[in-house]
Amino acid sequence: MKKITQNLAWSFLILGGTLPQIVFGLDSDVQTLAANTGAIDFFEITCTKSNDKTIGDTDHLNFKLIENDGSAQTQTQTQNQSAPQLLNATLTKLKLNSKITNISASTNNVFSLKGGNGAYTLGIDTLGTNLSIKTVQNYTIQYQCLNATGQATNGSSTLTKQNIPSTTKTLANGKTAKYVINCAKNATSGNTDSVKVTLFNNTFAPPVALPPSNTDVASTGTLAAQVISGNKAKNTIGANIELQSGNGIYNVMVNSPTNAAKSYHFDYTCLNSTNIPTQTSPLKKLQDK
Repeated sequence: MKKITQNLAWSFLILGGTLPQIVFGLDSDVQTLAANTGAIDFFEITCTKSNDKTIGDTDHLNFKLIENDGSAQTQTQTQNQSAPQLLNATLTKLKLNSKITNISASTNNVFSLKGGNGAYTLGIDTLGTNLSIKTVQNYTIQYQCLNATGQATNGSSTLTKQNIPSTTKTLANGKTAKYVINCAKNATSGNTDSVKVTLFNNTFAPPVALPPSNTDVASTGTLAAQVISGNKAKNTIGANIELQSGNGIYNVMVNSPTNAAKSYHFDYTCLNSTNIPTQTSPLKKLQDK
């Protein structure tokens, strides 16, 4: 049985010494299904509660099956343009600052600044954006003031209430926006230690037609997958699916309706109810046929 290695397609960057930047999901690495009649590969994915108390429990598993196919048919995939629309954000308080950059369309990022009680300034800009794109960018912001152990303190802003996503904002290329977030002592949880901000770039990332490739091509139907958890199950031949079953074990079965030998991999992500990644244990391959 081939040893499984989990490739982290998520990128992790520690900013302000506290929170990770999460970009995308986990990959199963390349697998091969045999041509035998009834051949099935069987996997186990375990989703658990995040170590970050503000993220909480798993709500569902996001899954996508991908074949390695070199056919002549042109495939269409969604990806960011080589010079896409980007958002950057900066938190400042007196001489302190923290920054996140290159938040592309249809992605989000989390960062924080440890500055105690008081007023924080949040700035948004479009530096690095393809200037030939004239459409405005859409974004939402969520913030939370926290004490040293991660408990919520008092927070307020004209932007939105604490820990609730703002209404959709727009920003044209070359423009900037600024907001003030006020953090204060809470009678129960005490003084503020830091403020955490999530910036969602809700700008639409258009599909880009790509030439045939031997990697990352959507399923042609030669392979099928079923995701199962408890008494819930969903099937796919390549479309992105989500199975809502909370924390626990999610089993994945991959087979070929045409009994064809095929190379493939799949992307999977454990997410909470607001689509923020939670915690995933190492992938287990229980059967290799």
